[in-house]
Amino acid sequence: MKLNLFRKNKVDFNLPSTYRTKVIEGVSIPGIIRNGTHFFVDLEVYEDGRVECWNFEDFEHFKKDVKRGWVAVNIPNGEEISIHSLGSWTVSDGSWNYNKDSFIDYVWSIVKHLNPKLDNIYSYSEKKVNGVTIGESGKGKIYKEKKKNPNDPFPEKIKGTGINLFFKDEKGEYHLVRFDVYDQESIWVNRFEEPFEISLTQFEQMILEEKILTELPISTQVNIFGLGFFKIKEERYSAKISEKLLEVKDTIRVLNGEPSTIELCREIYQKYMGNPTVRLKEELKEAYENIPEHERMYVGDMDVKDTAVRMIIYGEQEIENWSHYQVAKEMGEELPSISIPKPKKE
Repeated sequence: MKLNLFRKNKVDFNLPSTYRTKVIEGVSIPGIIRNGTHFFVDLEVYEDGRVECWNFEDFEHFKKDVKRGWVAVNIPNGEEISIHSLGSWTVSDGSWNYNKDSFIDYVWSIVKHLNPKLDNIYSYSEKKVNGVTIGESGKGKIYKEKKKNPNDPFPEKIKGTGINLFFKDEKGEYHLVRFDVYDQESIWVNRFEEPFEISLTQFEQMILEEKILTELPISTQVNIFGLGFFKIKEERYSAKISEKLLEVKDTIRVLNGEPSTIELCREIYQKYMGNPTVRLKEELKEAYENIPEHERMYVGDMDVKDTAVRMIIYGEQEIENWSHYQVAKEMGEELPSISIPKPKKE
């Protein structure tokens, strides 16, 4: 029999598909992204040299992002700091720990700490499918370890969620900290030299004692461990501490496998749209108002946000607060509309 060596070595692309995942360890450090305004963020530094900074390529790209100012090392006095779901403030009297070169050196020292031999440092190459560049998210998972015993070589990773808030310490100094929420008995307070653990009960008590806050007086100095400090010149807006408490409780429910308040509201909204009744309208109102106020915009899509839900609950005039409506009105264009069914009698 004559052998077909070419056929023997030919790859059959109809073979069954598989994929694998690999855990890449990293740490979070406070940082600043300058994209129009200055956004306070957690930069995630990984053992393979990659840094998640709203871009996620390799360390050489990260260095370029620092050099061009995308990753900022300070916030000039008189400019704004925006902290996701917490608020926005104009800063003054800032003092910052790093310049561009020293910040790059600092981040590289973290990579070397995570990976002393610098094995398998990642080098980015652009990936395209049908001419479209494929990006990759570098957002990692916050976790703590749960060991079965002190020598457990493979401890379970318990996932958590980080929430930024202000904290007043025993000296009366204010800090921008991250509360890593795991469950009702485990909330870690980070961005201190020595992080510490509290329970949900202690968290609520600290709110009552005004040790955990969302609003600060003008001229208050805010310390950010590992980054610097600034004083508040002006508040643009801030979330309510009562709403952040609701967010923490909602986060705990989600971590326990329950639907979020946003998901519950979306579910009732879909039911209403399919069967608009007075009862479902009342349920929708209750579900919507159970969502932390600063998160209600996420009920809808990126364009409509929560406008349609608000029109059902509070009346069709709510469309006038929709950004698309306001822009069209200002430009004298045809006003956009959102079709909402009126509740029928049951």
